[in-house]
Amino acid sequence: MIPRDLHEWSVLLGISTRTVTRLLTEQTGLGFSRWRMTVRAQHAVRLLAHGHGIEHGHGIECAAEVIGYRTVSAFGAAFKECTGMTLGTFRSSLDLSEQR
Repeated sequence: MIPRDLHEWSVLLGISTRTVTRLLTEQTGLGFSRWRMTVRAQHAVRLLAHGHGIEHGHGIECAAEVIGYRTVSAFGAAFKECTGMTLGTFRSSLDLSEQR
């Protein structure tokens, strides 16, 4: 299972939470929360672009659950903050690209 919080990452890596935070900031320019949100958004883009869960009519719900959000609204807000677009706009852009 993928660690979900800073403490779990520090245990997995065998370093302190402070060191995890410092290294992330040095390497990515992002704090832990922002880095985690960005990674989740990138994963969501891959899942949705490849139709994850769409065959059952639950694409966004499935993607939200798989990447660790408890609600679609929390997922949508984080997705928009990271990508600059709503989930609906993103899905529409996928539909348009498939028509070309």
